[in-house]
Amino acid sequence: MPRMDPAKSVDINALKAQIDAEIAARLLAEADFASDIHRRSFCVGDLKLLMDLDATSEVVEMPQLFRLPGAPVGVKGLANRYGRVVPVVDLSAVFGFQHNAALAQWLLVCGRGETAVGIMIDSLPERKKFIRDDETNLSEVTHPITAYAKAAYLEWQDIWIDLDAGALFAAIFHAEPE
Repeated sequence: MPRMDPAKSVDINALKAQIDAEIAARLLAEADFASDIHRRSFCVGDLKLLMDLDATSEVVEMPQLFRLPGAPVGVKGLANRYGRVVPVVDLSAVFGFQHNAALAQWLLVCGRGETAVGIMIDSLPERKKFIRDDETNLSEVTHPITAYAKAAYLEWQDIWIDLDAGALFAAIFHAEPE
C-alpha cells in the first residue's frame, strides 16, 4: 500500500468546519434578507413611490403612445410592448400633481402579459431596503394616493409610499382587484 505524504493530505475536519461556516453565513444572510423590506422605488413628480419587486417587469424609455378615446382619467394611451398592448397611466393626471418637466420620462411596466399596465415615471427605478422601524404611520401622509397604499417608510426626511398596485389599477380602470 502506497504511503500518503502528510503535507498533501486534506484535513477532513477542517474542510467540514469550513463548509459548515459557509452554510451558516449563507443562512444568516438569507434570514437578514427576509427580515428586511425590499421594494422597487421610483418618483412621479415629488411623490416617492414603492412597489413590490415582483410587481414590476421592465422599465423603458417612454415609447410612442396611441391615444385611446374614452379612456378613464389618467390613462394617457396604449403602448406596444413586444406585440402586446399595454395601457399607460399618468399618476399625476389621476391625482392632480405635476411631473418633473426637467427629467426624462420612463415607462415602468407593472405585471406581465395581458394584465400589464405601464406607469409614466420621472426617475429610473432603484431597489430600496427598509427595516420594520422605518415604517411610518400611513395616516400621517396626506397625499390622496395613500388610499391605495399598503404602508409608508421614512428614509432620512423622505416618505416613501408603498403602493398596492392591484388596488390602484382596479380603481383607475373601475374593475374589481384580483
